[in-house]
Amino acid sequence: MKKLDPYLVLAEAVSEGRLTAGEFMRLCLPLFTMTPGWFESEEHWEAAKDLFFVADDYWESPGETPSDLLTAEQVRDKAAAIAVRMRSVMAADEERIRLLEAADGD
Repeated sequence: MKKLDPYLVLAEAVSEGRLTAGEFMRLCLPLFTMTPGWFESEEHWEAAKDLFFVADDYWESPGETPSDLLTAEQVRDKAAAIAVRMRSVMAADEERIRLLEAADGD
Protein backbone atom coordinates (compact mmCIF):
# COMPACT_ATOMS: atom_id res chain seq x y z
CA MET A 1 0.00 0.00 0.00
CA LYS A 2 1.31 3.42 -0.93
CA LYS A 3 1.16 6.29 1.55
CA LEU A 4 -1.09 8.12 -0.90
CA ASP A 5 -3.78 5.40 -0.84
CA PRO A 6 -5.69 6.62 2.26
CA TYR A 7 -5.69 10.16 0.87
CA LEU A 8 -7.18 8.91 -2.38
CA VAL A 9 -9.88 7.05 -0.44
CA LEU A 10 -10.75 10.23 1.49
CA ALA A 11 -10.71 12.43 -1.63
CA GLU A 12 -13.01 10.08 -3.51
CA ALA A 13 -15.32 9.57 -0.53
CA VAL A 14 -15.93 13.28 0.01
CA SER A 15 -16.20 14.03 -3.71
CA GLU A 16 -18.81 11.26 -4.11
CA GLY A 17 -20.77 12.33 -1.03
CA ARG A 18 -19.92 9.26 1.05
CA LEU A 19 -18.33 11.61 3.59
CA THR A 20 -19.47 15.09 4.50
CA ALA A 21 -16.94 17.89 4.21
CA GLY A 22 -16.80 18.02 8.02
CA GLU A 23 -16.10 14.29 8.33
CA PHE A 24 -13.47 14.59 5.62
CA MET A 25 -11.80 17.46 7.48
CA ARG A 26 -11.79 15.56 10.79
CA LEU A 27 -10.15 12.52 9.12
CA CYS A 28 -7.75 14.22 6.72
CA LEU A 29 -6.11 16.72 9.07
CA PRO A 30 -4.82 14.18 11.62
CA LEU A 31 -3.95 11.67 8.89
CA PHE A 32 -1.65 14.18 7.23
CA THR A 33 0.00 15.36 10.43
CA MET A 34 0.53 11.78 11.66
CA THR A 35 1.77 10.18 8.41
CA PRO A 36 5.32 9.02 9.19
CA GLY A 37 8.26 9.25 6.84
CA TRP A 38 8.49 10.26 3.23
CA PHE A 39 6.02 9.85 0.39
CA GLU A 40 7.04 7.77 -2.63
CA SER A 41 7.61 10.84 -4.82
CA GLU A 42 7.28 14.61 -4.92
CA GLU A 43 4.01 14.19 -6.85
CA HIS A 44 2.57 12.02 -4.06
CA TRP A 45 3.64 14.58 -1.46
CA GLU A 46 2.13 17.47 -3.43
CA ALA A 47 -1.21 15.69 -3.88
CA ALA A 48 -1.46 14.75 -0.18
CA LYS A 49 -0.44 18.27 0.85
CA ASP A 50 -3.01 19.83 -1.48
CA LEU A 51 -5.74 17.61 -0.05
CA PHE A 52 -4.65 18.60 3.48
CA PHE A 53 -4.98 22.28 2.55
CA VAL A 54 -8.49 21.67 1.21
CA ALA A 55 -9.44 20.08 4.53
CA ASP A 56 -7.72 22.84 6.47
CA ASP A 57 -9.54 25.56 4.51
CA TYR A 58 -13.03 24.13 5.08
CA TRP A 59 -15.45 26.36 7.00
CA GLU A 60 -17.69 24.18 9.17
CA SER A 61 -19.31 26.81 11.37
CA PRO A 62 -22.84 28.04 10.75
CA GLY A 63 -23.30 31.28 8.91
CA GLU A 64 -21.71 32.77 5.86
CA THR A 65 -18.38 31.27 4.78
CA PRO A 66 -15.51 33.78 4.90
CA SER A 67 -14.13 34.53 1.44
CA ASP A 68 -10.77 32.91 2.19
CA LEU A 69 -12.31 29.56 3.26
CA LEU A 70 -14.16 26.79 1.40
CA THR A 71 -17.78 25.71 1.40
CA ALA A 72 -18.74 22.02 1.42
CA GLU A 73 -19.40 22.15 -2.32
CA GLN A 74 -15.98 23.67 -2.99
CA VAL A 75 -14.37 20.95 -0.84
CA ARG A 76 -16.13 18.25 -2.89
CA ASP A 77 -15.07 19.83 -6.19
CA LYS A 78 -11.45 20.34 -5.16
CA ALA A 79 -11.21 16.85 -3.67
CA ALA A 80 -12.57 15.37 -6.91
CA ALA A 81 -9.90 17.17 -8.94
CA ILE A 82 -7.15 16.04 -6.55
CA ALA A 83 -8.44 12.44 -6.68
CA VAL A 84 -8.14 12.48 -10.48
CA ARG A 85 -4.58 13.78 -10.14
CA MET A 86 -3.75 11.10 -7.55
CA ARG A 87 -5.06 8.33 -9.81
CA SER A 88 -2.99 9.71 -12.69
CA VAL A 89 0.19 9.90 -10.60
CA MET A 90 -0.32 6.38 -9.27
CA ALA A 91 -1.00 5.00 -12.76
CA ALA A 92 2.17 6.66 -14.08
CA ASP A 93 4.12 5.11 -11.20
CA GLU A 94 2.78 1.66 -12.03
CA GLU A 95 3.65 2.12 -15.71
CA ARG A 96 7.22 3.15 -14.82
CA ILE A 97 7.58 0.09 -12.62
CA ARG A 98 6.20 -2.15 -15.35
CA LEU A 99 8.65 -0.71 -17.89
CA LEU A 100 11.60 -1.09 -15.50
CA GLU A 101 10.65 -4.68 -14.77
CA ALA A 102 10.32 -5.40 -18.48
CA ALA A 103 13.74 -3.85 -19.14
CA ASP A 104 15.29 -5.94 -16.35
CA GLY A 105 13.84 -9.07 -17.93
CA ASP A 106 15.53 -8.42 -21.29
